[in-house]
Amino acid sequence: MNQTFDIHRFALMLRFDAAEKGKNYLMMAGVLVFCLLAMLLPITMTNEYSEFRRILHFMALFMIALFGSSLYTSNALSQYSSPDTGIASLMIPASRIEKFLSSLLLNLAFVLPFLLLFWQLHYRTVDHANTLLPPGANPYQYIPKDFADYTIYAYILIHAVVFCGSVYFKKFAYIKTAAIGIAFVAVLSYFNYILSMQFASRPSMLTVYPLTGWKTWFNVEDGMSRPRYMAGFYHITLSEPMLHAVQAFTVAVAVMIWLAAYYRLKEREI
Repeated sequence: MNQTFDIHRFALMLRFDAAEKGKNYLMMAGVLVFCLLAMLLPITMTNEYSEFRRILHFMALFMIALFGSSLYTSNALSQYSSPDTGIASLMIPASRIEKFLSSLLLNLAFVLPFLLLFWQLHYRTVDHANTLLPPGANPYQYIPKDFADYTIYAYILIHAVVFCGSVYFKKFAYIKTAAIGIAFVAVLSYFNYILSMQFASRPSMLTVYPLTGWKTWFNVEDGMSRPRYMAGFYHITLSEPMLHAVQAFTVAVAVMIWLAAYYRLKEREI
């Protein structure tokens, strides 16, 4: 098969993938949207402050970060690695790059809107809920920026890893990719926590997410001496150049993982 890129052939390949996967994608989208609304809307249904309903927004973000980026992606390229459909899919008269970009773009067309939908609903529901509270009541707060940044980075990287896993493994791709990803994140989080504890002079309490800032607490009643340059609570944020570097690093890692998936697809054809 000619491996040059042809826009007409690519459009046909995109239509073919949409016909093959579109129905399943729409069904999963319906389930996720229902769960998202069930978690975000309750905050607007009462004029009293509810800590449980506020926590539901964090749970919704966790759901979107974990499942919104992986459920669609788990079978993005699985047709090329499956023993049942691999040969037939690889024989489709389209170049390798057309097959790869078709699967990637169709997948992103469903994955990215979920992240945007969550943030739009989160900000609008919190603003509306605050208008319902009586004067002087404790207002609802947006999800903290450092936690939001961390989940966005995770959303992008989870998508890239699961996308690569869908073509890398022949069987149980989602389970195997999840197991490897969880083990890697656990090791990275532990290393990040130990490193931050050392740099922060072992505070009483520490909240730290990879690729984001640190929050440290020093309690005098613990009998510990705190450094002179530290306050009781100290929020260490990334500088603007470092923040841009982290964002570029996240995108670069995602692109490299996508490239790894492309070369894995090439190996499947060989």
